[in-house]
Amino acid sequence: MTEQPCAEGDHLRTVAMGLVAAFESLGAEHQALTAEEKETTAKERQGTVRRMVQSITDASRTLVHAVNLLAQVHGMRALGIGNQMAKDADGRAYSPLFALGNPDELLYETASCVQVVARRLSEAYQPTKKYPSLATARKPQEMKTVLSSLRTALTGLCVELTARNLTQDAAESDEPTDPDLTEGIVEFDECIAFLDELESRTCVVLPAQAAGPTADDVTAAILASPDIARAAAAALERASAR
Repeated sequence: MTEQPCAEGDHLRTVAMGLVAAFESLGAEHQALTAEEKETTAKERQGTVRRMVQSITDASRTLVHAVNLLAQVHGMRALGIGNQMAKDADGRAYSPLFALGNPDELLYETASCVQVVARRLSEAYQPTKKYPSLATARKPQEMKTVLSSLRTALTGLCVELTARNLTQDAAESDEPTDPDLTEGIVEFDECIAFLDELESRTCVVLPAQAAGPTADDVTAAILASPDIARAAAAALERASAR
């Protein structure tokens, strides 16, 4: 078995970290949406939230598959496995039997999985005519991590695909490429841009509100100023009269 060391500049570790971070951070959003579904009484609104929960669940399941694929790519490269064929009696490639797996095919499949995750998240936050305000992240900080991590992972995958001459640009050039890999391959730039747009649209983090005066602060102000004391007494009187 021929040893096939990873190419210089291998980005698999960065990709793995991005996929795992996205997977882990989805939990908080799923938890919040699940609780919201249980608390919602309006049937149509509840159905919208239920759809969001299902889309997040599907995105998580696809991320699990993507991580497993990436682990296979790493393991096959480390072991030098790469599309080897059986040999006939003369030592030539013997096509009637299956060839070993191709890590480059799995690499492209991993990138395609990230695209599927992006589509599932797009479905989750698709505004409806009746409840457009529901199309926002319940946990915006965690979802920002999800979407930025997916961008990081897909960018790293694009670098890997380019390094291995597996992009659409390579397919259209004069360089030799594997037709099984390059047929129908498209760049993933649009998906990366979409993830950025989805983050801007759905992950609005409100600024923290400044802490108000404590009860002790109010008491001290009343004791220190007759004007404040009279204003406080008048406010209490108005409140009790309602």
